[in-house]
Amino acid sequence: MGSPFQVNSKGLTAGPLKLFILPFPENYLPLNNHITVKVLSTLLSSMRVGIITDIHENEAALAEALKMAEASKCDELACLGDIVGFDTRFFKYSQNKSASACVKMIRSGCKWIVAGNHDLNAAQRFPSFSEGFLFPADWFDKKGTERKKTSSGKVWCYENDAPPDLGEKEIEFLKGLPEFIATEEPGIPCMFSHYIFPDLSGSTTQYAERRNQMKRHWEFMENHKTSFSFIGHSHNHFAGFAYRENGSFLKAFHSLHHDNFYLGKDQAVIMLPPLSGEKGRAGFSILDTDSMNLTIVLLYK
Repeated sequence: MGSPFQVNSKGLTAGPLKLFILPFPENYLPLNNHITVKVLSTLLSSMRVGIITDIHENEAALAEALKMAEASKCDELACLGDIVGFDTRFFKYSQNKSASACVKMIRSGCKWIVAGNHDLNAAQRFPSFSEGFLFPADWFDKKGTERKKTSSGKVWCYENDAPPDLGEKEIEFLKGLPEFIATEEPGIPCMFSHYIFPDLSGSTTQYAERRNQMKRHWEFMENHKTSFSFIGHSHNHFAGFAYRENGSFLKAFHSLHHDNFYLGKDQAVIMLPPLSGEKGRAGFSILDTDSMNLTIVLLYK
C-alpha cells in the first residue's frame, strides 16, 4: 500500500466522564524547522491521541504515562517537547531522571514529536525565533551567567540545568526534531508545537498573556489549515484555552479547573499541563477526535 503522505519541498507535509462544556467556544515560515503532514481526506479516521509535554528527564513519570496511555487504548502518541532539561531549582526527582532514557522512550513510542527549548539547547541548536537577539557563534561555549548577560534576558540561558546523560544518537535525534507539525492524520486538522508562533520552541522569555499576542499564531494556523493547536511550555497545572472567535477580550488563555472538556468546532489553541511539574498536578492528555473530548490524565495531584 502506498504512503498516504504528500511530500512538498519543505518536508512531509475509570467510569463515565463528566464533561465540562466550554463557555466560549504564512506570514513567516521557518523552512527547516517544521514538518507538515497532509493526509487525503478520504483516508481520515478518528483516533485517540495521547499527548505528552514537558517531561524534563523524568524517566519514572514518563514510563508510567506510557503505560497509562496504553491502558487507555490510545492509538497514537504525540510529544510537545522538552523531553530533556533538568532545572535543579525546581525539579527534585534526581534519582529518577535520565535524559537518554526519556529520549529513547519518546522516540520509540510517539508518532509526532516536536522540539522544546530545552531540547534545542541540549542539541546545541539555535531556535528559529529569538526576539531579535542574534546568537553569537560561541553561545554554547559560554556559561549560563555569561549567556544571560549577553542576551539581556531575551532568551532562556539554562544556567541551572544539570548536564544531561545524552549519547551521540540521542543528540542527533534532538537535532533533527521539527519545531512544529501540522497534520490531519488524527482525524482533525491540528498542530503540535511546544509554544505559539513565532516562538514555536518557547526559547524566548516572553509568554502570551494578552489576546492580541495570539494574532500571529491564529494566522499561522490558518495558513497551515489547522483548527486545533496543542502546546505545552507554560507548566500550568490546569489546561488553558484560547478560542479565536469567542475568547476573552483581554486574556490570551483561560485556565479551567476541570479534567474533561468538549472542544467544540471553533478554532482553538489548547495549552496542556506538564508531565513533570515543579509541584502539584502533573500528567498527560488524551484527545478523542471522534467525540472531540479532551481528558487530562493525572499521575499525581
